[in-house]
Amino acid sequence: MARVDVLAYSPTEVLEESDVTVGRARELTEKFPVAWVNILDPDPRTLEELETLFGLHPLALEDSARPDTPPKVETYGDVLFAVTRTILWGEEIETDQLSMFLAKKYLITIHDKIFPQLEDVRVKIRKHAPRLLKNGPDYLCYTILDVLVDSYFPHLDRLEGIIQDIEREMIEAQADVKIEKIHAIRTDLLLLRNALRPQRDAFTTITRLELPYFKKETRNYLRDAYDHMIRTLDTLDTYREIVTSLMEVQTTMVSNQINQVIKVLTIIFTVTLPLAIITSAYGMNVGFPGINSEAAFYSAIVLMAGTTGAIIWYMRTRAWL
Repeated sequence: MARVDVLAYSPTEVLEESDVTVGRARELTEKFPVAWVNILDPDPRTLEELETLFGLHPLALEDSARPDTPPKVETYGDVLFAVTRTILWGEEIETDQLSMFLAKKYLITIHDKIFPQLEDVRVKIRKHAPRLLKNGPDYLCYTILDVLVDSYFPHLDRLEGIIQDIEREMIEAQADVKIEKIHAIRTDLLLLRNALRPQRDAFTTITRLELPYFKKETRNYLRDAYDHMIRTLDTLDTYREIVTSLMEVQTTMVSNQINQVIKVLTIIFTVTLPLAIITSAYGMNVGFPGINSEAAFYSAIVLMAGTTGAIIWYMRTRAWL
């Protein structure tokens, strides 16, 4: 069920109302210099009311309702529409969408899941953070983007720990790490890279173009968020290269283990080959001097021991053993 929360404020006053109607949210945007309308899990009726009361473009609302919209920035009249993605880590790693509509007096955020990052921004407003209260919705938009990008780094640190554990198992402990485990990490990194790469281009649009939605001072702050975005993508690329190298190392280690087994089997076969030849010769059903005598038996023993010893000595001199 859709939930609409509003956090409206001026330099001297903060008003927060939870679970209100879209009409009430519109009223508050008219009364305060800045109003943050946060919509959780919107339904079609809520989207229709946003189109009617706020004049939001239906194509942008359609993109905000789709869970797989890639990050982008578009303008519709006097409203800036932006789509960003955040990292979620449950049973498996994935990304989720946060859509934003920025206008002169309000910022509307739409998402399907609860984002702890947004609560951090609310806490700052409740505590009357001077910089937030004195600036407009463009600075609020920057603040949300900033905490969103900063939230990537704990996940990157966790991925780094997993990669280091795998590397330690493979190199130091000489443990047999399944290739499927390494491939799963590589798949997660590729998923994050593909999901977040368009966001870099979206940040470029915001920071470099002369958009009337962002003041010049706010664009300076946005460049810092853009730098963090670049750092995130560079880190993902580095991790992916490391994991690819680990896959190659794992393949090499498996190949070496197979070669070691083949080497042992080859040595056993080579050492026992004279025994097989001599015993088969003495086991032939033909007559030869000394057959069925003790002399022939001891001769065969000496011959087998001698040839086997000679082969072992030769292998040791060639450092094959």
